[in-house]
Amino acid sequence: MTWLMVMAALRAVLEMALWLMLGRGVLALLAGSTGSTNGVLRLFDFLLRPVRTVSVGLFPRVPTCRRESLMFLLLLLVWLSLGIGKFFLVAS
Repeated sequence: MTWLMVMAALRAVLEMALWLMLGRGVLALLAGSTGSTNGVLRLFDFLLRPVRTVSVGLFPRVPTCRRESLMFLLLLLVWLSLGIGKFFLVAS
């Protein structure tokens, strides 16, 4: 496997996690107080469980709402840096 394929695969996984986090946030706003009974919101929670587990390990003393925001920004920065690295890898 080449470095380009590894970068593309990591970028795809991060992009999926970012879209899931964004979609869960929008759906939580739309669902309001009935979010705990919403099946789609539960599916988002199930799919985001590994991301949340890592975020608890990285930011143990940060409140949950800020932890999710910090994790989103961290994933976004890693995703952007992989894109820039992929650009330079292809350009060289």
